[in-house]
Amino acid sequence: MKSIKGEDIFGLCCKDYFLGDKSAKITVKSDLAETEYLEGAYLFREFSEMPKHEQKALQQARGEILDVGACAGSHSLYLQGLGYNVTSLDISPGCCEVMKDRGLKNVVCDDIFNYSGKTFDSILMLMNGIGIAGSLPDLPNLLEHIRTLLKPGGKIIFDSSDLQYLYMEEDGSLSIPLTDKYYGELVYELEYKKLKSGKFKWFFIDPYTVEAVANEVNFKMQFIAEGPHYDYVACLY
Repeated sequence: MKSIKGEDIFGLCCKDYFLGDKSAKITVKSDLAETEYLEGAYLFREFSEMPKHEQKALQQARGEILDVGACAGSHSLYLQGLGYNVTSLDISPGCCEVMKDRGLKNVVCDDIFNYSGKTFDSILMLMNGIGIAGSLPDLPNLLEHIRTLLKPGGKIIFDSSDLQYLYMEEDGSLSIPLTDKYYGELVYELEYKKLKSGKFKWFFIDPYTVEAVANEVNFKMQFIAEGPHYDYVACLY
């Protein structure tokens, strides 16, 4: 998946599911939301099983493609099947092993912040990949690095969610606490078969804020599609 310290949680789950354990799932804990479970099956979904806004995100990809945080390779496999040259990047050795076994041709095991040397027409940061920045103040640094991986005229294709719904009262009003951090910033910890990832920062960002930050570092944003639950897809170029 993405830059997560500690045990290779995603890699272990993906390997188990790929080898036949269809009950494999990751426990997702955060400092804000209730405990959730990420089913292994979700990481292996086909294009037809993806929500419409996710399908539209993939349909934006063109040319040489970099899939950041490719995980089990579902997005990469779809695009490779269309004939695109896709580089599937993930920091998880287990995920990279699974992607190779699934038939992906260009798999790179590396941290996106260390990756360089090649440029792309389309860079995918799906499954809220833009949240790898960790916090809103660190987003400009991530975007500046991603810019070095883009060809002239290239674009970043990403999705995220506006977490304001977590602060919504019964009457529809918002009660977002006044703190020194952006309300979409969370601290996560993942668990899989008694193994723990350790705590790490991740964040979700509303479309208005990401557009403002993108403009500050000379990116423009194009809104592509809205999902069913405060989520959306957009491009930066």
